[in-house]
Amino acid sequence: MSYFFKNRIVLIRHGETQWNLEKRTQGHLDSPLSEKGVLQTKETAQKLRNYKFDLVLSSPLGRALETAKIISAELGTNNIQMEPDLAERHLGVLQGRTKKESLENYPHFFGADGRFIQSSDIPEAESLQDFLQRIQQAVLKLQILSEDSSMLVITHDGVLHAMLGCIKDISFDKVQNFYRFDHCEPVFL
Repeated sequence: MSYFFKNRIVLIRHGETQWNLEKRTQGHLDSPLSEKGVLQTKETAQKLRNYKFDLVLSSPLGRALETAKIISAELGTNNIQMEPDLAERHLGVLQGRTKKESLENYPHFFGADGRFIQSSDIPEAESLQDFLQRIQQAVLKLQILSEDSSMLVITHDGVLHAMLGCIKDISFDKVQNFYRFDHCEPVFL
């Protein structure tokens, strides 16, 4: 399937959080933005100050919503809408654990290179298939909304990989070879 976006869409990964610093898996859990994360959001707003956005779409998770609120305030944009499909993948028993703890307790969810195996059947987690279907629905919504609106979209690393995989027709297990999403770095579609 190919996607066409009529108006500008800018994707942003939320600002750095305390748990990012601790290398702790967040998934649907949350931790506040770090001081650096707040600074990142303000710097990103400055990078985007010459663009007009009709709509800011945000994951409902606190770290993304906090990022959206700070950037919106800096840009003078008041139209923030939460979009549940933009939430990060629920990672079940891995949530709240550091990578070290996860590697010790669940080594079978990681490859020899220490990278998380996305297709792992994690207890209490959202399946990879369900996650990818949800993100495909989010991309379709963006396409429809882009008919009338330019958008700033605040979401998460896993979501951005799934979205770009969907848009560029790259399988999810390969998309990380092509894209890396730093905190608060704008990606223009």
